Amino acid sequence: MSILKRLASDDRGSVNVMFAVAILPLLLAVGSAVDYDRATGIQARLQSAADSTALAMAKQAGQLTDADLQAKGVDYFEGAFSSQWSNAGPNRSARQFLRNSLTVTKTGKTVNVDVKGLYPTTFMKLAGLNDVALAASGQAAWGTRKIEVALVLDNTGSMAGAKITELKKAAKTLVSTLETASKEPDQIKIALVPFNTQVHMDAAAYRNETWLDFASYGVNKATWTGCVTDRNSGYDTNDDPMAKYPAVQSCTFGNQLALMSPLSSNFGGMRTSIDSMSATGNTNIAIGLAWGLASLSPGAPFTGGAAFGTSGVDKFMIMLTDGDNTQNRFGDSVYQMDQRTKLACDEVKKSANKIALYTIRVMNGNAALLKNCASDPSKYYDVTSASQLNGVFQQIADEITSIRLTM
Repeated sequence: MSILKRLASDDRGSVNVMFAVAILPLLLAVGSAVDYDRATGIQARLQSAADSTALAMAKQAGQLTDADLQAKGVDYFEGAFSSQWSNAGPNRSARQFLRNSLTVTKTGKTVNVDVKGLYPTTFMKLAGLNDVALAASGQAAWGTRKIEVALVLDNTGSMAGAKITELKKAAKTLVSTLETASKEPDQIKIALVPFNTQVHMDAAAYRNETWLDFASYGVNKATWTGCVTDRNSGYDTNDDPMAKYPAVQSCTFGNQLALMSPLSSNFGGMRTSIDSMSATGNTNIAIGLAWGLASLSPGAPFTGGAAFGTSGVDKFMIMLTDGDNTQNRFGDSVYQMDQRTKLACDEVKKSANKIALYTIRVMNGNAALLKNCASDPSKYYDVTSASQLNGVFQQIADEITSIRLTM
């Protein structure tokens, strides 16, 4: 027998009746507090789940139809809400009801998550209040990030044979992975910088550019074949526009060095350019890094890069070599060349540039120099066999695309 029934049937006087009348509102107040506490807890969890769902869906919004966004959003919300609340008691039916009232939409570049529902009360229904209305909403801005990647690749004579073959395969794999990840025109652009002691550009396309210096080496502009050597000391490791780029009449090791390609989203053309690479000449890592930086720069010579530090644009450089520095414009001192390489690495990694620099050592070369050149140790790869290159480039491509395509 309940306490209220016992009090009602008690014949010991009016005091018990008065007590029953007095305690009823008290019991209702206590029960209402319990209901309110439960509803408040669910409300907080609803808000948390709505916020996390909005953030999660913003990362995929650019690749999802409205229907898929709704379906994936409902599934994500259910998981987020369920992880915070057990399936026991009255909360189970509340959760299911709330799940079915969830909408996930995108307006412009914003993902909206709205959830409404009724929490069924336990005690407050004694006062005629059967449900408590609950609602939560979350928003997250989204947009397509842009990616710029410079491939700075050693094309020296020591890369001949399996190394250059595997490098071509690996670089094309990376290009194809980035192509698949690109969902909008010009979202992802790639530049190619093959290097030995010099770099090689399309003479017909660039012979009239004012940033070229034809005078220092007495170059005939009309018959220039497209090779460029180091700039003067102090400018050879950066992209300072104050100094011109010295042209040389003919490439030191012939014209076999593949042409550089500025930033482009022509993925098929990039694969063709990679296929044209051949192994010839000696090693000058600094010139490769300097032109890799130039290819990502918004200024001359190529001008295709977004301004350094632009919000929503991520820049990457992948530099690969298989040996020590051996020759540059200034001589063949390995020590001096390593110092210039270090300066070039530091220039690329300047905080204002916001370039993530990967370095790959293929079997030979100054491991300490290349490891310190990378943005951090996790971006340095020491490859002991050319056959490993495809896996390394795939790993880098996956890392770039998995976290960088939405914001």
